[in-house]
Parts: sequence; structure tokens; C-alpha cells
Amino acid sequence: MRNFLIARRRVPPACFLILAAPVLIFLLSDWMVPALGVPMLGITADELLIEGNGYLEAGGRNRYLGALMFFAVLVVIAVVMFVSELLRPLTTQTRVLAIAAFLATQLPVVGTVMGHQEDEIWNWRAYHQLGTDVMAEVLSRGEVRHCQVLIKEDGRNFYRTDPDKPLFAGRLCTENPGLALFRFLLDLGSFLSGIGVAALVLGMILSLSCPPERTPLSERAFDHGRNQRAARRFLYLAGLMLSAGMFMAMAWMHWPMPFVDAKAHPGYGDTIKATLFYTGVFYTLLIVTGFGPVMYLAARRSDQLAMESLMEEESTPEAAEDDVVPTVTRLDKWKKSHGLQISMTEAIQALIATGSPLLTAFAGSFSPV
Repeated sequence: MRNFLIARRRVPPACFLILAAPVLIFLLSDWMVPALGVPMLGITADELLIEGNGYLEAGGRNRYLGALMFFAVLVVIAVVMFVSELLRPLTTQTRVLAIAAFLATQLPVVGTVMGHQEDEIWNWRAYHQLGTDVMAEVLSRGEVRHCQVLIKEDGRNFYRTDPDKPLFAGRLCTENPGLALFRFLLDLGSFLSGIGVAALVLGMILSLSCPPERTPLSERAFDHGRNQRAARRFLYLAGLMLSAGMFMAMAWMHWPMPFVDAKAHPGYGDTIKATLFYTGVFYTLLIVTGFGPVMYLAARRSDQLAMESLMEEESTPEAAEDDVVPTVTRLDKWKKSHGLQISMTEAIQALIATGSPLLTAFAGSFSPV
């Protein structure tokens, strides 16, 4: 048994191609809105916004920072879980393929973010779906303390924006530091999304590892049962993490609402709901395309192990004397005894985890964050 526990497992190289599906979804989404959707809502800040106290912008900013912080922590947890699976007894080829696949999936994300940096003024960004200059106007009413210096005059202390601050000079401390900060945080969110999704999907793929050949059936069944439990943990965390991504989207989409004219609230709110729905579909497809094939292959392996067990039983002399017809019930009973059958509760949990981003989008349609 000890040799089995420390034996190196191997993931078939073809399984790593599953990661290509979420990458294609990412590229498709990045192309679809600018090419087929309404990438820049045909409304300006002068048409939509009203005058208001600048402190109202703080509500949207705090919500967004909180959602981003929560999302970042979940990404760190996802990476830790992936690394822990990578440190299991695996073959060198499997580890190399997993690390190479992880790095390769970051290339589209890095390319997108670097493309934003090349032309910060004219390059399309997601917030343009709320209006040509709506976010720029709203964020100009707020302040960024990092870009300010303390001034003392007549015994009073106050802050003034200083574009010559050394850190992030020319990037963050611009004429509109609030917008520059928001753009930086959007890029950070994109980086975190790429890292988190890749870590979760690859963690699921590593759950398809196989023990060495000639391993007894009972030990292979035990190993596969352990892998299935690990895979479900990755699936549940994926639902939670991408739902947190939806909260980030909801936060910045509702950011301008305190400054929107009351007459425009209903129509503008419907536009936000539709945009949130699209984002929810995008996140749900990331889960379905990344985790669906892994769950299907795992279910197929459970069936194969159960069939192998049935064939072993049928090959015994005692079974040869009994004319018993194989049944699916016998297969299910064997899978249940070895922890390979998914219960109804687990199936419902998996379904909720898969559709949680879309459910979050629907929830955001009823009330703001």
C-alpha cells in the first residue's frame, strides 16, 4: 500500500487541451462586444449625469475595492490549491505540461492588458458600454490620496493633487487620477482572472491523473474517488470565485448611479442589467467549458472501473454457475461502495456552482450592489 501511495501518477497529455476551451471563450468575448455588440453607449456625461456632491463617488469606489479584494483572496486560494495538487506524486512530464499550460494561458490576458497600455486614451474598455465619458466624469469628481500632497496654509491642513508624485508618475497621477486608478484596477482584475481560472481548471485536469499500470482495481478505485473529491472542491471554488468576479462587474457598473438623472434611471438601469447578464453568461461558460469535459471524463472512468469490477466477478467460477444478467444497479452499487457515485445533493451543489455567475447576474438585475 505504501508503494501505491507514493507512486507517481500521470495525466494523459491530451487532457491538457481542455484548457483551450476557456481560452477560446475569453478571446471570443473580448472580440464579440467590440465587433458585434454596442461597445460604446451613445450617450455622454452631459446628457446623463447631474451635479452632485463628489463624496457620493466614494460609495461606488469602496464597493469596487471590497469586491476586488475578495476576488483577489479567492484567486490566491485557487493558486494554493493548484500548487498543492501539483506537489502530489506526479510524473515529471505531467508537472511540466501543467506549468507550461498555465503559462501559455496567460499570454492572451497579458496581450489584452498590454494592448490597453499602448493607447490608453482611445483604446476601448469595458466601461465605455456605460457611455462615452460617463465613468471619466464620475471618477473625476473623486480624489486619489496617493496623488495628493499635504498643504498647510493659515494653520489649516488640506490636500492638493500633485502630478509629480514619483510612484506611478505618468500612469496613476494624471489629470484624472480616479480614472487612471480604475483602469489600473481593471487590468489587475484581468490578470487575476486569468491566473485564477487557469489554476482552477488545471487543478481539475490534474484530478484525471492515473496510477501506474498493473495497479489493483481496489487501489485505482480509491485513487479515483480521492480525485473526484478534489475536483469538486475546485468546482465549488470556481463558482465562488467567478461569482465574486460578477460582484466586481456589478460594483463598477453601478458606480455612476448616484449621479444619474432620475428620469434616466429606468432605461440606464436596464442597460446595466443587460450588460450584467452578458457578463454572467461569459463567466458561466468559462466554468462549463473548463469543468464540463473533466467531469465527463471522470464519470466515464468511474463507469470503466465499475465495468472492470463486474467483469472480474463474472470471471470467477462461482459466477459461472449462476446465470445472472449484469444490471446497471450492480454497477451503481459498486460505485457507491467505493465512493464514486455522485449523490443527488452533490449533483445539485455542482449545478449551483456551475450556474452561480448567471444566478448572480440575475440577482443584480433586481437590486444594485
